[in-house]
Amino acid sequence: MAAALFVFGTLVQAQERAPILVLPFENKTREADYHWVGEACALFLSDLLAQMGEPVVSPDDRRAVYEQLRLPEGLVVTRASALLVAEQLGAERLLVGTYQVSGPKGQERLALTARVIHVSEVRLLTNELAVGAPLQDLPSLLGVLVGEVLGERLSAAARQDARSRAAMLPVSVLELFAKARMAADPQVALQLLRRAEQAAKGTVYAPLLLELGRTYVQQRQCADAVPYLHRLGPESSAYKEAQFYLGICAIQQGEWDRALDIYRTLGRAWPLAEVFNNLAVAELHRGQMDAAMSNLSRAIERSDTDPDIRFNYGYAFWKRGDFENAIAALRQVVRWRATDGEAHYLLGKSLQRLGREEDAQGALTLARRYLPQFAEWEKVADPPISPRLKMRISRRSERAPRTLAARVSMMPPSEAVREAEALADVGREEEALAILEGVLKRAPDFAEAHLLKARLYFRRGNWREAADAAHAAAFWNPQWAPAHLLLARLYLAVGERERARLSVERALALDPNNAEARELARSLSVSPRKP
Repeated sequence: MAAALFVFGTLVQAQERAPILVLPFENKTREADYHWVGEACALFLSDLLAQMGEPVVSPDDRRAVYEQLRLPEGLVVTRASALLVAEQLGAERLLVGTYQVSGPKGQERLALTARVIHVSEVRLLTNELAVGAPLQDLPSLLGVLVGEVLGERLSAAARQDARSRAAMLPVSVLELFAKARMAADPQVALQLLRRAEQAAKGTVYAPLLLELGRTYVQQRQCADAVPYLHRLGPESSAYKEAQFYLGICAIQQGEWDRALDIYRTLGRAWPLAEVFNNLAVAELHRGQMDAAMSNLSRAIERSDTDPDIRFNYGYAFWKRGDFENAIAALRQVVRWRATDGEAHYLLGKSLQRLGREEDAQGALTLARRYLPQFAEWEKVADPPISPRLKMRISRRSERAPRTLAARVSMMPPSEAVREAEALADVGREEEALAILEGVLKRAPDFAEAHLLKARLYFRRGNWREAADAAHAAAFWNPQWAPAHLLLARLYLAVGERERARLSVERALALDPNNAEARELARSLSVSPRKP
């Protein structure tokens, strides 16, 4: 393997045990055939780091935040968005990189670069690492990279061990696994996972076995799931998560004592909200109400806005006949999830039991709308309502995210504006505006902050605030065409065509090739002229 290594700086001692997030590497080649490499880097590096005892943000949690922020899973995000994702996940270190593939099919070579960023201080913790090898040696290459990321904390023997273990995995397994994770169709994903398992030829790759087991569990095919999950023993970094899914299988198969044993043991070692929730579900079935209420309280402490856990809390109060507390819990559920027919139904029935008929009818009207089984449930004395299992886990509650304000206040103005842009792109405009106000207090002449502020207010239709900010941007940087162009659009929005025309002329004078300005000029019958 040919590799050119730049010397890594020593990681700050205080950050050695801070959570690390690995994002998909950016495809500099831009060829779609190799998009899987970026995801494979993120998946395999996360697993290797976890094997070495590093606190790693799960790729599942990364995917969940991408969905929350409406970032496409295959998208290579901007640096500002990457930092936002890391902050949401409570990661203090961020591993990012790029790759290029060259050469003919079957003989490709891969060049990787990577760096580690300190999230809250927005600075590099390492110099850049560059490595290269044949594409078929990708697992070995990532084994080398992990050793460099951890630096002097690993002995030479530990580095060699990491590389040797990584090299045991065929690159075809990594390719198929990454493609399965990227697949939109669950059936296509399952086919790719099966092919990956065949290509592994007996090699234990824990994330693949876990993904196979989990996929079958979520399709309620526990007979297929259990053999994969049992292959992940206590020595595996995926053992606890495998136990979580084995607990689900025990519940789905009616093995309640087995489920209780699994989740009680798991709760002591891995006190996550989802673990306590599923333990409480088993306890509710066994009639162990006090234990169930206690574990639901522990789940809520760790995830107090999860509507399913809160539903179970309301359900438990309802079963105990404590209708006041049931109502309080269920009102929270329908506030967060307005289409939850079961929650509306239980809320209505609890209100009825307290004689609050008018409120009850309002809740039951919504239950009738959102609950397909409403008519059937009304015919029986004991409707078949069940507490809700958590089918996936999230470790995000283990990490306390650093506040956005604390991190942004340490950024240079240009970085902070990019952070605000990333927030605005995902609909968090109030937070974006708060950042811009903070920037302008520190740097009132920073035209980029004024212009982004103007654009956000323009988007909202707040013409006066937008105009004030756009004028400020043009004042502090009078040679900046985008400021004058935004002023033109503002003038048009309020019917001042002549002032709009003058602003477009100014924008074209500064940037004659600006396509947006030319299009606006045509609509205003403005001819470009020299500055």
